[in-house]
Amino acid sequence: MILILCCNAAMDRTYRVANFQPGKFHHTSDFQVVAGGKGVNVARALSTLGHKSTVTGFVGGMVGRFVVSELRRLEIKPAFVEIAEESRLVQNFIDPVAHTETRVDETGPLVSPRELRRLAQLWQKLLAEAQIAVISGSTPRGVPDTLYRDLVSAARQAGVPVIVDAHDELLAQSIAAAPTIITPNIAELQAVVGRQLTVPQGVRQAAGELIHQGVELVLTSMGHVGALAVAPSGCWLVEAPAVEAVSSVGSGDAMVAGLVAAIVEGLPLTEQLKWAVAAGTANAAVFGAGLTARSSVEDLLAVTTLTAMD
Repeated sequence: MILILCCNAAMDRTYRVANFQPGKFHHTSDFQVVAGGKGVNVARALSTLGHKSTVTGFVGGMVGRFVVSELRRLEIKPAFVEIAEESRLVQNFIDPVAHTETRVDETGPLVSPRELRRLAQLWQKLLAEAQIAVISGSTPRGVPDTLYRDLVSAARQAGVPVIVDAHDELLAQSIAAAPTIITPNIAELQAVVGRQLTVPQGVRQAAGELIHQGVELVLTSMGHVGALAVAPSGCWLVEAPAVEAVSSVGSGDAMVAGLVAAIVEGLPLTEQLKWAVAAGTANAAVFGAGLTARSSVEDLLAVTTLTAMD
């Protein structure tokens, strides 16, 4: 079973609005409403790649019920802790003319200490059936920055490889517990190491420092450039061909999903890296997070290049 943590689940509303301007009245040319949160996006992308998962975290209120019903519709198993407060709403405005993306993200609900304890207990229980675990995204209010560190420790003690896709102190704290894989973007990696990084050498050096701290793979996404992967066995630049970008929303989550799919399918590391970048790139070419087809990923996979760096 693929286990995914999405602490800050949401309802994602994405609007396509030409010539979007603050303070103006707009009609949308297209819109989409889906269950959201980075972990949910990973689960949806995995589903399109042919892999089912179980998603845990916190949900509450009407939005929480929507998230659960959407996951069930996609045959993704929800295993959330129900909380007293309402889960958040996220709004994305995509301007196809100016090629801009504007995001309005509600502050997450307040989680009580009791609800937090229930999640820790549920995580421990779900790990007993997990083949691999993913910890993805932000946390709502009331959740300490040490939560991901503690959940990574529990996964490692259970013998379950764990991927962390987070930022700021959540990521920094989790590294102390040595997650198997981390998937930062350049800004997130810079925040962890506390300095500006050049591409690719600065990124490679920073990732190497984290490898020395016990992380087994650092896969740093670099936008249209692709991704740089650093492991004890080597370093690779992974590049996919340019696509006509529609929206970057969820592309990092699709990258994680591609990586997980390749891992559970037993592919070698170099193929895992190509699957990750191909999936992230394919997502950027569609309207919505985690909605690309496996066939689209496979088409890009055939022209995704991997170069070993000295």
